[in-house]
Order: sequence, then C-alpha cells, then structure tokens
Amino acid sequence: MLGAVIYVLRAENSAPLSPINGRLMHAAFFKILNEYSPALCSFVHNEKNLKPFTVSFLESAEEIALVEERRQVRRGEKFFWRVTGLNKEILQAALSVKVGEKIQAGGLILRVEKIICDGNIRIDSGVMSIEDFILGVKHAPPAKEICFNFVSPVSFRIDEFDAPYPRPELIFASLADKWTQSEMPAAVDKKIIRELAAQIRLTQWSGESKKFYFGRDRGTLAFFGQFLYDFAAISNDLKKVFLLLAKFGEFAGVGRLTGQGFGQTRVSWRTMAC
Repeated sequence: MLGAVIYVLRAENSAPLSPINGRLMHAAFFKILNEYSPALCSFVHNEKNLKPFTVSFLESAEEIALVEERRQVRRGEKFFWRVTGLNKEILQAALSVKVGEKIQAGGLILRVEKIICDGNIRIDSGVMSIEDFILGVKHAPPAKEICFNFVSPVSFRIDEFDAPYPRPELIFASLADKWTQSEMPAAVDKKIIRELAAQIRLTQWSGESKKFYFGRDRGTLAFFGQFLYDFAAISNDLKKVFLLLAKFGEFAGVGRLTGQGFGQTRVSWRTMAC
C-alpha cells in the first residue's frame, strides 16, 4: 500500500522556526508512531535501512520563500504537513491522528484542524494498493517527457561528497534503490536503470543548487526546482518502468534525508500521443 496524508495545522503559540525544519518533523512523526505502536516505532527506528515514510517541511499557507533564516511564527498561523507511507502499518499510524490533537515542532505547538487523504480534495494525497499503482502506470501511454518538480531540496552523495546535480542517473538510481529496499513487487535492477538513465536528456530546467543547513553546523549541498527530461532514446516498454519509478518518487522521495523533509517530489508527464 502507498499513500500520502496531509495535516492542516494551526499554530497554538508564537515560536521561532527555520524553513528547513525536517528534523523537527521527523521527530514529530516518530512520536505519532510511538503513540500508535511502540513496537512498530522501535522496529522502524532501529531495523529499517530505508524509513518507510517521508515527511515534508512544515509548509505555511502563506507564500514564503525557501530561505534558511529562522522566523517567528505567529499564533494562529496555518500550516500544511504531508506524510507519506510505503506500507499499510505506517499509513494506519498516520491516519490514527485525530482532529484536535497537538503536534510539536521544537517550541512550536500545532493543533490538527483537518486531515486530508483524498486525491479529489488534494491531488498529492490519498491511498492506493501497490497493485493499482502499478496497473495505473502499465495502462498509461509511454511517457515522452517527465517533469520533476522538486518542492524541497534534493541531496545525493557520491563517495564522501555531496552531489547537487539533477542528473537522471542519480535520480533514477535513487528511486530504483528505494523501490527494492521497500520490497515492492516487480524487480528493478539499479545498475541497469542507472546505465539506461544516462540516455535521458535534461531539456529544460528552472532551479537552484546551494547548501542547506539543517543543524547548527550540519548541512548538505542540494538542489530544487523544476526539471524536464526527454525519454526519446528509451524504448516504449522501458519508458513505463521509468514512469513507474518517477511516480513512486511522489511517495518515497528522491535522494537522501527523505525522512527529514528533503526530496519531496511532484511529477507530471507528456505521453507519446501529445
């Protein structure tokens, strides 16, 4: 099962908050997991190499640029927070939160006003079976172009170095790795995907690479923005594999630190029939 839950939150107090607040939201979701099932929380924390969830940064309902300066949140300010789950247990935990409950992000206390898990209300929410997810891509026409909208910074590592590059080999190798580690059906070979992805061309982009700090002295080079890729060199059957991985990225995230708000992704595409 795959899914995304969006919490509509209201600040109960005034407190400082950095826009790069994924570590706080990571801790907040583990608190939700622990309240739902201490055993599940312990297993996910200690045993899982890939965390079977992602959390977004807190997204203000107001238009605020992605900057690193801490700002003072006003009491009554409205936020959205998106949590994805890659299995049934995680999604059940996410949906166990009740309207009126409080979620804490550092010194900021937020009250849950609404929980959205319906693609008809917000397209980036909802739950589906893995089988339906795969069938939806299988029955779609081959994708001629895929656009990744990275709404939060994407971070890769090559050896010991940050790699803030939107190279298709890095993006799709990351997604193939997450697909395999999540024990999804239909095996995907990371090495083959990386080799094939080298044939994909980046044709348009609007974005930025910079260093993002998520702690006093900890940070990573990363990029964000919109990136359009052309799949003309890829066979029609393999186009569907790449579309499957791209759509999976909307739930699994792309790159590192996806459990801390990085790698949040939205995908659109043009088919061969366009």
